[in-house]
Amino acid sequence: MDIDWSRFPVVAFIDANVVLECLALEQLPWREIHDVGPILVLLVPTVLQEVDSKKNNARLGDHARRFNRTVRPLLGEQSTLTIRESPAPRVELAFADCAKIDWEHFQNLDRDEADSRIVAQSLSASGPPPANRVLISQDIRPLHLAQLYGLRVHHVGENWLRPKEKSEAEKRADAFKREIDAMKNGQPLLSLSFSTDQAVVPVFRIRDLSQKERSAIVDTIVRLNPMQKQSRDIASIDCLGEYDFSLSDRYQRWVSQVIPKFAGAYERKLELNFGHVEITLRIENAGKVPAESLLIRLSAQGGFLNRRYVVASPAGPKPPAIRQSHIVPHLFNRRDFGSPIKPGKHEFVTLMEPERTSVVEIACEDFRHGYDYEYRLIAWIDPRTEMNFQLEATVTAANLYGEVRETLSIAKDVTERQVSDLVDMDTMRFLHPPRIIRQLSDATNPLSRNDLEFDGTEWDR
Repeated sequence: MDIDWSRFPVVAFIDANVVLECLALEQLPWREIHDVGPILVLLVPTVLQEVDSKKNNARLGDHARRFNRTVRPLLGEQSTLTIRESPAPRVELAFADCAKIDWEHFQNLDRDEADSRIVAQSLSASGPPPANRVLISQDIRPLHLAQLYGLRVHHVGENWLRPKEKSEAEKRADAFKREIDAMKNGQPLLSLSFSTDQAVVPVFRIRDLSQKERSAIVDTIVRLNPMQKQSRDIASIDCLGEYDFSLSDRYQRWVSQVIPKFAGAYERKLELNFGHVEITLRIENAGKVPAESLLIRLSAQGGFLNRRYVVASPAGPKPPAIRQSHIVPHLFNRRDFGSPIKPGKHEFVTLMEPERTSVVEIACEDFRHGYDYEYRLIAWIDPRTEMNFQLEATVTAANLYGEVRETLSIAKDVTERQVSDLVDMDTMRFLHPPRIIRQLSDATNPLSRNDLEFDGTEWDR
Protein backbone atom coordinates (compact mmCIF):
# COMPACT_ATOMS: atom_id res chain seq x y z
CA MET A 1 0.00 0.00 0.00
CA ASP A 2 1.69 3.21 -1.24
CA ILE A 3 0.48 5.74 1.34
CA ASP A 4 2.46 8.58 2.90
CA TRP A 5 1.35 8.12 6.50
CA SER A 6 3.08 11.30 7.60
CA ARG A 7 0.46 13.35 5.71
CA PHE A 8 -2.34 12.22 8.03
CA PRO A 9 -2.36 13.40 11.65
CA VAL A 10 -5.37 11.13 12.20
CA VAL A 11 -6.16 7.71 10.75
CA ALA A 12 -9.78 6.77 11.47
CA PHE A 13 -11.16 3.25 11.51
CA ILE A 14 -14.95 3.28 11.14
CA ASP A 15 -17.48 0.70 12.29
CA ALA A 16 -20.03 -0.64 9.79
CA ASN A 17 -22.79 1.35 11.49
CA VAL A 18 -21.07 4.60 10.45
CA VAL A 19 -21.57 3.52 6.84
CA LEU A 20 -25.07 2.12 7.26
CA GLU A 21 -26.73 4.37 9.85
CA CYS A 22 -24.96 7.73 9.54
CA LEU A 23 -24.94 10.49 6.95
CA ALA A 24 -22.98 10.00 3.75
CA LEU A 25 -19.24 9.95 4.50
CA GLU A 26 -18.62 13.32 2.85
CA GLN A 27 -21.36 14.93 5.00
CA LEU A 28 -20.12 13.76 8.40
CA PRO A 29 -18.86 16.32 10.97
CA TRP A 30 -15.20 15.35 10.60
CA ARG A 31 -14.06 18.41 12.51
CA GLU A 32 -14.95 16.50 15.66
CA ILE A 33 -12.10 14.13 14.74
CA HIS A 34 -9.55 16.76 13.64
CA ASP A 35 -9.95 20.47 12.87
CA VAL A 36 -7.37 20.71 10.09
CA GLY A 37 -6.74 17.25 8.70
CA PRO A 38 -6.28 15.65 6.40
CA ILE A 39 -7.96 12.54 7.78
CA LEU A 40 -7.50 9.09 6.31
CA VAL A 41 -10.37 6.64 6.83
CA LEU A 42 -9.28 3.01 6.67
CA LEU A 43 -11.83 0.32 5.91
CA VAL A 44 -11.06 -3.02 7.57
CA PRO A 45 -12.25 -6.31 5.98
CA THR A 46 -14.99 -7.00 8.57
CA VAL A 47 -16.60 -3.63 7.87
CA LEU A 48 -16.63 -4.33 4.13
CA GLN A 49 -18.10 -7.76 4.81
CA GLU A 50 -20.87 -6.38 7.05
CA VAL A 51 -21.79 -3.69 4.53
CA ASP A 52 -21.91 -6.25 1.71
CA SER A 53 -24.30 -8.42 3.76
CA LYS A 54 -26.83 -5.55 3.87
CA LYS A 55 -27.07 -4.94 0.11
CA ASN A 56 -30.46 -6.68 -0.07
CA ASN A 57 -31.79 -5.37 3.23
CA ALA A 58 -35.12 -3.54 2.83
CA ARG A 59 -34.05 -0.53 4.90
CA LEU A 60 -30.25 -0.46 4.50
CA GLY A 61 -29.78 -1.88 1.02
CA ASP A 62 -29.65 1.50 -0.75
CA HIS A 63 -26.99 2.82 1.63
CA ALA A 64 -24.87 -0.33 1.36
CA ARG A 65 -24.93 -0.20 -2.45
CA ARG A 66 -24.17 3.53 -2.47
CA PHE A 67 -21.12 2.94 -0.28
CA ASN A 68 -19.87 0.18 -2.57
CA ARG A 69 -20.17 2.50 -5.56
CA THR A 70 -18.21 5.13 -3.64
CA VAL A 71 -15.25 2.87 -2.83
CA ARG A 72 -15.19 1.11 -6.22
CA PRO A 73 -12.24 3.24 -7.52
CA LEU A 74 -10.04 1.75 -4.79
CA LEU A 75 -10.18 -1.53 -6.69
CA GLY A 76 -7.94 0.10 -9.32
CA GLU A 77 -4.44 1.54 -9.07
CA GLN A 78 -5.07 4.40 -6.67
CA SER A 79 -4.33 3.72 -3.00
CA THR A 80 -6.57 6.46 -1.54
CA LEU A 81 -9.80 8.09 -2.61
CA THR A 82 -10.69 11.68 -1.72
CA ILE A 83 -14.30 11.92 -0.58
CA ARG A 84 -14.16 15.48 0.73
CA GLU A 85 -11.98 18.40 -0.32
CA SER A 86 -13.59 21.19 1.62
CA PRO A 87 -14.53 22.53 4.00
CA ALA A 88 -11.63 21.39 6.11
CA PRO A 89 -10.64 18.83 7.06
CA ARG A 90 -9.90 16.97 3.85
CA VAL A 91 -10.96 13.32 4.07
CA GLU A 92 -9.62 10.37 2.11
CA LEU A 93 -10.55 6.68 2.04
CA ALA A 94 -8.40 3.58 1.74
CA PHE A 95 -8.56 -0.15 2.36
CA ALA A 96 -6.75 -1.25 5.51
CA ASP A 97 -3.88 -3.70 5.01
CA CYS A 98 -4.66 -6.39 7.55
CA ALA A 99 -2.58 -9.53 7.82
CA LYS A 100 -3.84 -12.66 9.54
CA ILE A 101 -4.55 -11.82 13.16
CA ASP A 102 -2.66 -13.56 15.92
CA TRP A 103 -5.52 -13.95 18.40
CA GLU A 104 -3.10 -14.98 21.14
CA HIS A 105 -2.30 -11.27 21.48
CA PHE A 106 -5.97 -10.40 21.95
CA GLN A 107 -7.18 -12.59 24.81
CA ASN A 108 -10.15 -10.26 25.56
CA LEU A 109 -11.47 -10.43 22.00
CA ASP A 110 -13.67 -13.09 20.41
CA ARG A 111 -12.67 -14.03 16.86
CA ASP A 112 -16.27 -15.04 16.07
CA GLU A 113 -17.71 -11.66 17.01
CA ALA A 114 -17.80 -8.81 14.48
CA ASP A 115 -17.05 -6.09 17.05
CA SER A 116 -13.96 -7.95 18.26
CA ARG A 117 -12.69 -8.50 14.70
CA ILE A 118 -13.09 -4.81 13.85
CA VAL A 119 -11.10 -3.83 16.95
CA ALA A 120 -8.38 -6.42 16.29
CA GLN A 121 -8.05 -5.39 12.64
CA SER A 122 -7.88 -1.69 13.62
CA LEU A 123 -5.07 -2.46 16.05
CA SER A 124 -3.08 -4.73 13.74
CA ALA A 125 -3.48 -2.92 10.41
CA SER A 126 -0.06 -2.07 8.98
CA GLY A 127 1.01 1.49 8.29
CA PRO A 128 -0.25 4.24 10.60
CA PRO A 129 1.42 4.95 13.93
CA PRO A 130 -0.65 3.64 16.90
CA ALA A 131 -0.90 7.16 18.38
CA ASN A 132 -2.69 8.44 15.25
CA ARG A 133 -5.37 5.77 15.20
CA VAL A 134 -8.95 6.32 16.36
CA LEU A 135 -11.98 3.97 16.18
CA ILE A 136 -15.32 5.61 15.34
CA SER A 137 -18.60 3.83 16.14
CA GLN A 138 -22.15 4.38 17.19
CA ASP A 139 -22.03 1.32 19.47
CA ILE A 140 -20.55 1.23 22.94
CA ARG A 141 -19.18 -2.33 22.93
CA PRO A 142 -16.52 -2.00 20.19
CA LEU A 143 -15.38 1.30 21.71
CA HIS A 144 -15.01 -0.34 25.12
CA LEU A 145 -13.01 -3.21 23.63
CA ALA A 146 -10.75 -0.74 21.78
CA GLN A 147 -10.05 1.21 24.95
CA LEU A 148 -8.93 -2.00 26.68
CA TYR A 149 -6.04 -2.08 24.18
CA GLY A 150 -5.18 1.61 24.31
CA LEU A 151 -6.88 2.60 21.06
CA ARG A 152 -8.45 6.08 20.97
CA VAL A 153 -12.18 6.12 20.36
CA HIS A 154 -14.96 8.50 19.25
CA HIS A 155 -18.61 7.83 19.99
CA VAL A 156 -20.75 9.45 17.29
CA GLY A 157 -23.57 11.75 18.40
CA GLU A 158 -27.05 12.35 16.98
CA ASN A 159 -25.57 14.86 14.53
CA TRP A 160 -23.82 12.00 12.71
CA LEU A 161 -27.02 10.00 12.13
CA ARG A 162 -29.33 10.17 9.17
CA PRO A 163 -32.87 11.39 9.77
CA LYS A 164 -35.03 8.48 10.90
CA GLU A 165 -36.10 6.44 7.93
CA LYS A 166 -39.20 4.34 7.59
CA SER A 167 -38.84 0.64 6.99
CA GLU A 168 -40.63 -1.03 4.13
CA ALA A 169 -43.17 -2.36 6.60
CA GLU A 170 -43.77 1.16 7.91
CA LYS A 171 -44.08 2.48 4.37
CA ARG A 172 -46.63 -0.21 3.56
CA ALA A 173 -48.51 0.61 6.77
CA ASP A 174 -48.57 4.31 5.82
CA ALA A 175 -49.82 3.47 2.34
CA PHE A 176 -52.51 1.26 3.84
CA LYS A 177 -53.50 4.07 6.22
CA ARG A 178 -53.78 6.47 3.30
CA GLU A 179 -56.05 4.00 1.54
CA ILE A 180 -58.17 3.65 4.68
CA ASP A 181 -58.39 7.43 5.06
CA ALA A 182 -59.45 7.73 1.44
CA MET A 183 -62.11 5.09 1.99
CA LYS A 184 -63.30 6.81 5.16
CA ASN A 185 -63.88 10.00 3.22
CA GLY A 186 -66.33 8.01 1.11
CA GLN A 187 -68.10 6.24 3.97
CA PRO A 188 -70.35 7.36 6.84
CA LEU A 189 -68.95 8.07 10.27
CA LEU A 190 -71.34 6.24 12.58
CA SER A 191 -71.38 6.22 16.37
CA LEU A 192 -73.59 4.31 18.79
CA SER A 193 -74.52 4.95 22.40
CA PHE A 194 -76.91 3.49 24.96
CA SER A 195 -78.75 5.15 27.82
CA THR A 196 -80.93 3.57 30.49
CA ASP A 197 -83.29 4.74 33.19
CA GLN A 198 -81.57 2.52 35.81
CA ALA A 199 -77.95 1.59 36.39
CA VAL A 200 -78.78 -1.40 38.62
CA VAL A 201 -82.12 -3.16 38.27
CA PRO A 202 -83.82 -4.86 41.25
CA VAL A 203 -85.29 -8.28 40.40
CA PHE A 204 -87.07 -10.99 42.37
CA ARG A 205 -86.30 -14.68 42.14
CA ILE A 206 -89.44 -16.51 43.32
CA ARG A 207 -88.98 -19.79 45.13
CA ASP A 208 -90.67 -22.81 43.57
CA LEU A 209 -94.17 -23.75 44.70
CA SER A 210 -95.30 -27.20 45.70
CA GLN A 211 -98.00 -28.97 43.71
CA LYS A 212 -100.39 -28.46 46.61
CA GLU A 213 -99.74 -24.71 46.55
CA ARG A 214 -100.34 -24.58 42.80
CA SER A 215 -103.65 -26.39 43.18
CA ALA A 216 -104.68 -23.94 45.91
CA ILE A 217 -103.88 -21.02 43.62
CA VAL A 218 -106.04 -22.52 40.85
CA ASP A 219 -108.95 -23.05 43.27
CA THR A 220 -108.69 -19.51 44.64
CA ILE A 221 -108.55 -17.87 41.19
CA VAL A 222 -111.57 -19.88 39.99
CA ARG A 223 -113.49 -19.11 43.19
CA LEU A 224 -112.84 -15.39 42.82
CA ASN A 225 -113.93 -15.39 39.17
CA PRO A 226 -117.25 -17.17 38.67
CA MET A 227 -118.77 -17.28 35.21
CA GLN A 228 -120.85 -14.28 34.30
CA LYS A 229 -124.59 -14.86 34.51
CA GLN A 230 -126.89 -14.48 31.50
CA SER A 231 -130.64 -14.38 31.33
CA ARG A 232 -132.11 -17.50 29.68
CA ASP A 233 -135.53 -15.86 29.27
CA ILE A 234 -136.37 -16.21 25.57
CA ALA A 235 -138.41 -13.06 25.76
CA SER A 236 -135.37 -11.11 26.85
CA ILE A 237 -133.33 -12.20 23.85
CA ASP A 238 -133.87 -9.53 21.23
CA CYS A 239 -133.60 -9.88 17.54
CA LEU A 240 -129.90 -9.09 17.62
CA GLY A 241 -129.19 -12.16 19.72
CA GLU A 242 -127.78 -10.86 22.97
CA TYR A 243 -127.29 -14.35 24.50
CA ASP A 244 -123.70 -15.65 24.30
CA PHE A 245 -123.96 -19.38 23.69
CA SER A 246 -120.12 -19.73 23.66
CA LEU A 247 -119.56 -18.39 27.15
CA SER A 248 -119.94 -21.70 29.00
CA ASP A 249 -117.49 -23.53 26.75
CA ARG A 250 -114.96 -20.71 26.96
CA TYR A 251 -115.25 -20.53 30.73
CA GLN A 252 -114.69 -24.27 31.05
CA ARG A 253 -111.60 -23.97 28.88
CA TRP A 254 -110.38 -21.14 31.12
CA VAL A 255 -110.94 -23.30 34.22
CA SER A 256 -109.47 -26.54 32.85
CA GLN A 257 -106.64 -25.26 30.65
CA VAL A 258 -105.79 -21.59 30.93
CA ILE A 259 -105.57 -21.21 34.71
CA PRO A 260 -103.78 -24.54 35.36
CA LYS A 261 -101.22 -23.64 32.72
CA PHE A 262 -100.77 -20.22 34.32
CA ALA A 263 -100.38 -21.76 37.79
CA GLY A 264 -97.82 -24.21 36.41
CA ALA A 265 -95.53 -21.26 35.65
CA TYR A 266 -96.75 -19.03 38.47
CA GLU A 267 -93.30 -18.11 39.81
CA ARG A 268 -92.05 -17.06 36.36
CA LYS A 269 -95.22 -15.11 35.70
CA LEU A 270 -94.75 -13.10 38.91
CA GLU A 271 -91.12 -12.45 38.03
CA LEU A 272 -92.26 -10.77 34.81
CA ASN A 273 -93.59 -7.82 36.85
CA PHE A 274 -90.12 -6.88 38.05
CA GLY A 275 -86.75 -6.27 36.39
CA HIS A 276 -87.81 -3.88 33.63
CA VAL A 277 -85.43 -1.26 32.32
CA GLU A 278 -86.01 1.31 29.59
CA ILE A 279 -83.18 1.44 27.06
CA THR A 280 -82.59 4.07 24.41
CA LEU A 281 -80.23 3.38 21.51
CA ARG A 282 -78.85 6.45 19.76
CA ILE A 283 -77.08 6.33 16.41
CA GLU A 284 -75.43 9.35 14.80
CA ASN A 285 -73.90 9.88 11.38
CA ALA A 286 -71.18 12.53 11.80
CA GLY A 287 -69.57 11.78 8.45
CA LYS A 288 -69.83 13.54 5.12
CA VAL A 289 -71.91 10.95 3.28
CA PRO A 290 -75.16 9.11 4.11
CA ALA A 291 -75.17 5.50 5.27
CA GLU A 292 -76.71 3.36 2.53
CA SER A 293 -78.85 0.32 3.38
CA LEU A 294 -78.17 0.74 7.08
CA LEU A 295 -78.97 -2.23 9.33
CA ILE A 296 -78.92 -2.18 13.14
CA ARG A 297 -79.02 -5.54 14.90
CA LEU A 298 -79.64 -5.70 18.64
CA SER A 299 -78.84 -8.94 20.42
CA ALA A 300 -79.66 -9.53 24.10
CA GLN A 301 -78.50 -12.07 26.66
CA GLY A 302 -79.83 -12.58 30.17
CA GLY A 303 -83.37 -11.45 29.41
CA PHE A 304 -85.60 -10.33 26.54
CA LEU A 305 -86.50 -7.21 24.60
CA ASN A 306 -90.05 -5.90 24.27
CA ARG A 307 -91.95 -2.89 23.03
CA ARG A 308 -93.78 -2.38 26.34
CA TYR A 309 -93.58 -3.21 30.02
CA VAL A 310 -95.04 -6.64 30.80
CA VAL A 311 -97.63 -7.00 33.57
CA ALA A 312 -98.73 -10.44 34.75
CA SER A 313 -101.62 -10.29 37.20
CA PRO A 314 -101.29 -12.58 40.25
CA ALA A 315 -104.88 -13.57 39.52
CA GLY A 316 -103.93 -14.84 36.09
CA PRO A 317 -105.65 -14.23 32.75
CA LYS A 318 -109.13 -12.84 33.09
CA PRO A 319 -112.08 -15.19 32.63
CA PRO A 320 -114.10 -14.88 29.42
CA ALA A 321 -116.63 -12.09 29.19
CA ILE A 322 -120.03 -12.15 27.49
CA ARG A 323 -119.64 -11.47 23.81
CA GLN A 324 -122.09 -9.06 22.24
CA SER A 325 -122.84 -10.67 18.92
CA HIS A 326 -124.17 -7.49 17.37
CA ILE A 327 -120.82 -5.78 17.86
CA VAL A 328 -118.87 -5.58 14.63
CA PRO A 329 -116.08 -8.17 14.83
CA HIS A 330 -112.58 -6.91 15.34
CA LEU A 331 -111.60 -8.11 11.88
CA PHE A 332 -113.93 -5.66 10.20
CA ASN A 333 -113.04 -2.79 12.49
CA ARG A 334 -109.54 -2.47 11.06
CA ARG A 335 -108.36 0.58 9.18
CA ASP A 336 -105.48 -0.97 7.31
CA PHE A 337 -107.27 -2.20 4.23
CA GLY A 338 -105.49 -1.59 0.95
CA SER A 339 -101.79 -1.43 0.19
CA PRO A 340 -99.55 -0.54 3.13
CA ILE A 341 -97.84 2.82 2.99
CA LYS A 342 -94.24 2.40 1.92
CA PRO A 343 -91.83 4.15 4.31
CA GLY A 344 -89.64 6.93 2.97
CA LYS A 345 -86.02 6.21 2.15
CA HIS A 346 -84.83 8.28 5.14
CA GLU A 347 -87.17 6.62 7.65
CA PHE A 348 -86.20 3.85 10.04
CA VAL A 349 -88.18 0.63 9.84
CA THR A 350 -88.25 -2.18 12.40
CA LEU A 351 -87.74 -5.46 10.55
CA MET A 352 -87.76 -7.69 13.63
CA GLU A 353 -89.94 -6.27 16.39
CA PRO A 354 -89.06 -6.59 20.10
CA GLU A 355 -91.76 -9.05 21.16
CA ARG A 356 -90.19 -10.76 24.16
CA THR A 357 -87.36 -11.71 21.84
CA SER A 358 -83.57 -11.57 22.08
CA VAL A 359 -82.98 -10.08 18.62
CA VAL A 360 -84.25 -6.84 17.07
CA GLU A 361 -83.41 -5.50 13.63
CA ILE A 362 -83.91 -1.93 12.42
CA ALA A 363 -83.17 -0.66 8.91
CA CYS A 364 -82.91 2.62 7.03
CA GLU A 365 -82.43 2.87 3.30
CA ASP A 366 -80.58 6.19 3.47
CA PHE A 367 -79.44 7.55 6.85
CA ARG A 368 -78.40 11.11 6.10
CA HIS A 369 -75.17 12.60 7.38
CA GLY A 370 -75.48 15.12 10.18
CA TYR A 371 -78.54 13.34 11.57
CA ASP A 372 -79.19 11.10 14.55
CA TYR A 373 -81.90 8.61 15.46
CA GLU A 374 -83.11 7.21 18.78
CA TYR A 375 -84.85 3.90 19.31
CA ARG A 376 -86.57 3.11 22.62
CA LEU A 377 -87.39 -0.35 23.90
CA ILE A 378 -87.97 -2.19 27.16
CA ALA A 379 -85.69 -4.94 28.43
CA TRP A 380 -86.68 -7.51 31.01
CA ILE A 381 -83.82 -8.91 33.08
CA ASP A 382 -84.07 -12.57 33.97
CA PRO A 383 -83.43 -13.14 37.70
CA ARG A 384 -82.50 -16.79 37.14
CA THR A 385 -79.45 -16.33 34.95
CA GLU A 386 -76.01 -15.99 36.49
CA MET A 387 -74.83 -13.29 34.08
CA ASN A 388 -75.74 -9.63 33.98
CA PHE A 389 -77.96 -8.45 31.17
CA GLN A 390 -75.94 -7.84 28.00
CA LEU A 391 -77.09 -5.96 24.93
CA GLU A 392 -74.92 -5.64 21.83
CA ALA A 393 -75.67 -3.36 18.90
CA THR A 394 -74.04 -4.05 15.54
CA VAL A 395 -74.38 -1.64 12.61
CA THR A 396 -73.55 -2.37 8.99
CA ALA A 397 -74.12 -0.36 5.81
CA ALA A 398 -73.52 -0.93 2.13
CA ASN A 399 -70.89 1.84 2.02
CA LEU A 400 -69.38 1.14 5.45
CA TYR A 401 -66.18 -0.89 5.59
CA GLY A 402 -66.51 -3.28 8.50
CA GLU A 403 -69.06 -2.66 11.21
CA VAL A 404 -69.71 -0.51 14.27
CA ARG A 405 -70.36 -2.17 17.62
CA GLU A 406 -71.47 -1.01 21.04
CA THR A 407 -72.19 -3.12 24.13
CA LEU A 408 -74.35 -2.37 27.16
CA SER A 409 -74.12 -4.29 30.42
CA ILE A 410 -76.75 -3.81 33.14
CA ALA A 411 -76.23 -5.17 36.64
CA LYS A 412 -79.09 -6.71 38.59
CA ASP A 413 -79.82 -6.82 42.30
CA VAL A 414 -81.41 -10.22 42.95
CA THR A 415 -83.67 -10.82 45.96
CA GLU A 416 -85.22 -14.20 46.71
CA ARG A 417 -88.87 -14.17 47.73
CA GLN A 418 -91.74 -16.56 48.33
CA VAL A 419 -95.02 -16.03 46.51
CA SER A 420 -96.70 -15.15 49.81
CA ASP A 421 -94.17 -12.32 50.31
CA LEU A 422 -95.58 -10.58 47.25
CA VAL A 423 -99.18 -11.75 46.87
CA ASP A 424 -102.20 -11.83 49.17
CA MET A 425 -103.17 -15.47 48.73
CA ASP A 426 -106.84 -14.78 49.64
CA THR A 427 -107.45 -11.99 47.15
CA MET A 428 -104.69 -12.84 44.64
CA ARG A 429 -103.59 -9.23 44.58
CA PHE A 430 -100.12 -7.76 45.03
CA LEU A 431 -99.34 -6.79 48.60
CA HIS A 432 -97.23 -3.96 47.20
CA PRO A 433 -97.76 -3.03 43.55
CA PRO A 434 -94.67 -3.32 41.29
CA ARG A 435 -92.95 -0.14 40.15
CA ILE A 436 -94.57 -0.12 36.72
CA ILE A 437 -98.06 -0.35 38.28
CA ARG A 438 -97.28 2.48 40.69
CA GLN A 439 -96.12 4.63 37.79
CA LEU A 440 -99.64 4.63 36.34
CA SER A 441 -100.53 7.17 39.03
CA ASP A 442 -97.09 8.78 39.36
CA ALA A 443 -97.35 12.46 38.45
CA THR A 444 -93.59 12.92 38.04
CA ASN A 445 -92.90 9.93 35.79
CA PRO A 446 -96.27 8.62 34.65
CA LEU A 447 -97.00 5.59 32.50
CA SER A 448 -100.18 5.05 30.52
CA ARG A 449 -101.93 1.75 29.96
CA ASN A 450 -100.65 1.90 26.39
CA ASP A 451 -97.14 1.48 27.83
CA LEU A 452 -98.14 -1.87 29.33
CA GLU A 453 -98.55 -5.33 27.88
CA PHE A 454 -100.89 -7.49 29.95
CA ASP A 455 -99.74 -11.08 29.96
CA GLY A 456 -102.29 -13.75 29.00
CA THR A 457 -104.97 -11.49 27.51
CA GLU A 458 -104.72 -13.10 24.09
CA TRP A 459 -106.14 -16.46 25.09
CA ASP A 460 -109.82 -15.52 24.44
CA ARG A 461 -109.49 -13.57 21.23
